[in-house]
Amino acid sequence: MFFKNKEQKKLEEIFEELIIKEKNSLYKLAYMHVKNSNDAMDILQESTLKAYKKLNTVKDDSLLDRWLKRIIVNCSIDYIKRNSKVIYIDDVEITGGIHRDRNYEDLYEAVDMLSPELRSIIILKYFQGYTIEEVGELLDISTSQVKNKLHKALKLLRLEIKISS
Repeated sequence: MFFKNKEQKKLEEIFEELIIKEKNSLYKLAYMHVKNSNDAMDILQESTLKAYKKLNTVKDDSLLDRWLKRIIVNCSIDYIKRNSKVIYIDDVEITGGIHRDRNYEDLYEAVDMLSPELRSIIILKYFQGYTIEEVGELLDISTSQVKNKLHKALKLLRLEIKISS
């Protein structure tokens, strides 16, 4: 029988509270990648399970939030690569709790066309409000790589929006 020490129990409690408190934010992060509520729920469930299994590897519980979001982003990217399907959204203003303003529909479509890696950077920076340094930490890449990829993604978005206008 496996007995948990007090630190492990405390970390599990913090993890559980984090999941409950941030469930909507975590769901939106997954949804912004896959644009399908069922798939986002699957990713959230898979991510939570992966995180729980590796909870003992967390050294600093203050970084648990970022660590979990990194797992969700990575699971989302893996899901997209595994399924590599295009999901079209018809005239839907609110989908799965995510408000999509019709005035920005060209932008949403252009973001959807980016590679999973570039899409993640745009979503984290502009839709989730993270700083460049935080995006780098979440994706486990350097700040300069984030800046380069962000520049590339913005250039592609400008080009795509200009073409579709």
